[in-house]
Amino acid sequence: MESDRNRSDGVDKGKAPPKELMPPPPPRRPIPYLGSNPRFNYLPSARLISFPNADVLGKLTSDQLDVLVFQYLHERGLKRTAFQFENETEIKNTPIDRSMIDKGALPSFVHKGLRYTQLEANMHATDVSSFTECYRLEPLDIITNNVHELSKIIKNKKENAKGKRKRVHCRESDQEQGSNKRERNINVYGGPQLKARTSSLPPITHQVSDSDVYLLEGHSVEVSACAWSPTDSLLAVGSSDSMALIWKISDDLSKIYNSNPDVRYLIRPDPKSDGLDGVSTLAWNGEGELLATGSFDGLASIWTKNGELKKALDNHKDTIFFIAWNGKGDFLLTGSGSSDNRVVVWDTNRWEFMQEVAFDSEQLIGVAWRNDTSFAACSGDKRICVYNIGESQPVKTFSGYQEEVCGINWNPTGSLLASYPHDRAIKIWTLERDESLHDLMHNEIVHTVRWSPTGPGTNNPSKPYSFLASASEDRTVKVWDCVHGQLLYSFNGHRASVVELEFRPDGEYLASASEDQHLLIWNIKDGTIMQSYGSCDTSIYNLSWHKAGKLITAGSDDGTLCVVDVSF
Repeated sequence: MESDRNRSDGVDKGKAPPKELMPPPPPRRPIPYLGSNPRFNYLPSARLISFPNADVLGKLTSDQLDVLVFQYLHERGLKRTAFQFENETEIKNTPIDRSMIDKGALPSFVHKGLRYTQLEANMHATDVSSFTECYRLEPLDIITNNVHELSKIIKNKKENAKGKRKRVHCRESDQEQGSNKRERNINVYGGPQLKARTSSLPPITHQVSDSDVYLLEGHSVEVSACAWSPTDSLLAVGSSDSMALIWKISDDLSKIYNSNPDVRYLIRPDPKSDGLDGVSTLAWNGEGELLATGSFDGLASIWTKNGELKKALDNHKDTIFFIAWNGKGDFLLTGSGSSDNRVVVWDTNRWEFMQEVAFDSEQLIGVAWRNDTSFAACSGDKRICVYNIGESQPVKTFSGYQEEVCGINWNPTGSLLASYPHDRAIKIWTLERDESLHDLMHNEIVHTVRWSPTGPGTNNPSKPYSFLASASEDRTVKVWDCVHGQLLYSFNGHRASVVELEFRPDGEYLASASEDQHLLIWNIKDGTIMQSYGSCDTSIYNLSWHKAGKLITAGSDDGTLCVVDVSF
């Protein structure tokens, strides 16, 4: 049987034809420069662009593409995935010197390819001899349409632009434009009406300045996890570069600009050369005295807040992607996937293995504490199982998804469970029912959900019962009343997919991070954007609030962690 390595999968692995057999390129035509200057400029002849029918560069082989993908996975800090990819594609046998490939090569090539396709579509939509303007296309449009369809989009943009030029003779200010926009009402349950403008962003109360931001640069690759201590001004940061740090940071950022912060390095006594000892997840206990970290090689480590190693828990055989203490702190849950697929319960009084739940045939995907003695786990079999500590069989099983469940999260009282698959539907479950209580819908894929820290079972018991916030590929943040299954608010402020959410400890404000490289702070009561920070060089994937609610940290995939002063 022909092996996967010998099949091209649509990618030509053969040699390019001899030059004498290749057709001559078509005559070149001057192409206008497409920079910010609107004047009709021409490129030097050495930089002219043509669209020949034959690719004079030849095609990328599957081996070359595999090497680029492998490097990209490593740069993102996805070392376990990169390891599996390397074994399956047999990259080790590929005669390519990876050290010669520039960092960020694959994203760079993809970005250039998108620009090329955008230019090609513009030229298809325009007579080249009169080509004086390049219309911008969204990356998603370029990915999901062919050049012919893209040229139609551009033609529509041109027609719309012509109509606007006829009507508009002078430019209104942004404020005047906003005041003239038609408003619509969003029905709100249990709260005031939220006014949403049809084609503009919500008002921004304050734009965060650079003086309100402190950069913590201690890692070389992706920040995998970050968490403030619940009791001190200590910030724990985990990364794929085999290290975790605890930063002691003043509540007043202005005080740390002229002094070096106190940093404690959490270094394992058995560092590994393969890089799989990087930190994949971490969590503080409720008293803020102990920090638990999980690694890519399956080791869980317990550290004091002073950075001393207290205990190493060696039971898992693969990456620990989940680690969490229960409310009392007497039990610790660790979960690993891939070849291990187990949830392990640890007795933290004796630091002994107490119980395990194995998922032999399906990938373990998510784990969440329900209360001090009960937790839920979901796997690739599209089911969610609820377990009591000390019992091997689940006390409740939820099913009903057509796709595997991507995440689960209990409300503070443990009475409602929110789950979301790789599609648009959030399901709300209760132990009293076999079917879901409510199905809450986004327009596109849901990335994460968070319950507000309000009502019974929280540090804000006098505030209204907990509600649910969700983030989606549709660029919105939605807030739900999960008791009645109703939408309270829909916040529209990001220009790309929203990937992370975190409530402020008092539950009155919500932080959202997006692939548009912006961090927004929302007022839950009226949808106002209280703070906006948009100076991130890469997408933000980790958020954590300081206990006082004045500072928030935003971790990115380039190893940078921003501490942002969002006081107001």
